[in-house]
Amino acid sequence: MRLIASRMQVLLDSANVLLEKLDLPPWQEYKEAASTAFHDVRVATMSSCKFGHLTFRPFFILLGIILQCLAVVLQIILENSIYHGWRAAKEFYFQFQMATIWFIRYQRNLSPSAIYAEVAVLTAIATLWLLRRHVQKHRYYERTMAWYEVRKQKVMKRYNHFVDQVGKTSTFLALLLPHLLYFAFAAIIKKLLPWFVTYLATKTPLNAVIQYFHPLYCTFLIIGKSTHHLRTYTVDNAAGDKKSDSKTKPSNIKRQQKQKTELEELRKEVVDILKYWVVYAIIIATVRTGKLIPFVGHLFTVAGGNVTKRNSRQGILSKFRFSSKFVEEISLVFFTWLRFMPSSVTGQQKLSLKGRGNSPIEIIYNKISSLVKSAMSSSASLTNKATGSHLGNGSILSWLVGKLDFPLTILVLARAISQETKQKVMATVTELSDLLPAAVTLFVPGCSSYGVIYVSLVVPATYSIKSCDEIDEKSSNVELMESKVNDASRFLRFWMIHALVTWILDSFAHILAWVPLSTHAIWVLWAFLQLETSTRRFYGWFESEVETQSTVKRVIAALPSSVDSQKDTSSNETQEVEKSKKED
Repeated sequence: MRLIASRMQVLLDSANVLLEKLDLPPWQEYKEAASTAFHDVRVATMSSCKFGHLTFRPFFILLGIILQCLAVVLQIILENSIYHGWRAAKEFYFQFQMATIWFIRYQRNLSPSAIYAEVAVLTAIATLWLLRRHVQKHRYYERTMAWYEVRKQKVMKRYNHFVDQVGKTSTFLALLLPHLLYFAFAAIIKKLLPWFVTYLATKTPLNAVIQYFHPLYCTFLIIGKSTHHLRTYTVDNAAGDKKSDSKTKPSNIKRQQKQKTELEELRKEVVDILKYWVVYAIIIATVRTGKLIPFVGHLFTVAGGNVTKRNSRQGILSKFRFSSKFVEEISLVFFTWLRFMPSSVTGQQKLSLKGRGNSPIEIIYNKISSLVKSAMSSSASLTNKATGSHLGNGSILSWLVGKLDFPLTILVLARAISQETKQKVMATVTELSDLLPAAVTLFVPGCSSYGVIYVSLVVPATYSIKSCDEIDEKSSNVELMESKVNDASRFLRFWMIHALVTWILDSFAHILAWVPLSTHAIWVLWAFLQLETSTRRFYGWFESEVETQSTVKRVIAALPSSVDSQKDTSSNETQEVEKSKKED
């Protein structure tokens, strides 16, 4: 025990020595520090609460107002819903009761035959519903469609085998076979339902829609699509020039690929619609020229009545005139074939002997494009030889361009005109040179109508053919293809203007026939519309009028009713001003 007590004494002494060395503060200081910390925490918490209250007080007030208003609205809706719902339920009960009484009385007053008819109708409806469920359950429609697809594939396989057998004998006959089938089908329809074909051709606007209005609508859409594409391409190029490092990004590469794909689709659409307008223009030009040729014009003149009821005293050539119904029917069949006949019945794109398409537009275009270009070049060369044989180079165009180049260069150096203006003047002179063969007809009596046909149809058709030849060649250079599409859109705009001007001239044809030199004025009008600046300017005006309808608003504002109303309003305003002055 003494040993334990001695050891405990040693430990206590060591602990006292350690406490003396640590020099710990007294307990009173710990107490005061704890009270101070507690006070600071309490003050900080109260200040934080006050700060939060002041900060979120407006939101709480606004939220309270909104909730109060919402509670009031919900209360009003609930009260009215209950009230009006109860009234609606009562009204529905009374209406249902009255309808039931009326239906019972009505059924009692019916005759037995009417009751049997009602039962038959209800039975038919129930039978159809049960039949529909039965068909859906046993999948008769899907099985029928599967059987149809199998039969279709077998027929197409036999047709392809037949075409291949014919192709071994004659490739031309194999390519011509779908078109022969179409005309055979049209002849069968005419034989079985002649009244139906006559009604579609003469009593409905289907013929005009197919050959005129639908292509115009497609042309308008393609022009808008090309304009939008060119704008986006210009904006993207401008953004790419500012940030040259961004061209190699994956997103920009995808966008460029998308632009190339859209440009390729746009190129195909532009080529297709331009080829149609070329074919249409050449057909119209051939018909109009045939009507002007003596003796042959009777074949192109349409008889108004029935050809079988014609006087026997007429000449031999007049007997070959066709009735208007026959011409309308032939036109409907022909333009339906031209516009909507696919290249292949089976869906497989087959090419002709020269590697071109087998569609009707491609067939006719390939036949007439070379003829039109050669005819225009031959007529231009004959005109140059006749008018410019005394010149050194044998061409009046090169002589005129050489004479204009030097003064225009002087004006550019003097900054009187820009280089772009000079290029426009030279391009205008070059375009007007193609009109020299038609200009000769203005000085030959009775031949100005031929010049009008040449200027309004042959020349723009030739320009469209050249544009198709340029744009039809695929190119990997996007900028070059963009410029070609932009150049081709000029001729699309011209055909839109051509349709509008032709409609106006045909509407006033009877009046213009009495005006002296009206044919010469029409020739000058078409020659002016041929220019690129005129075409784009007139189409821009036409497009703005379609979008804003400003001319229509001006015409309506110029009507007498609107003028009188404006006068009445102005007179009322002046009277009110005079009254106010008198009162003052």
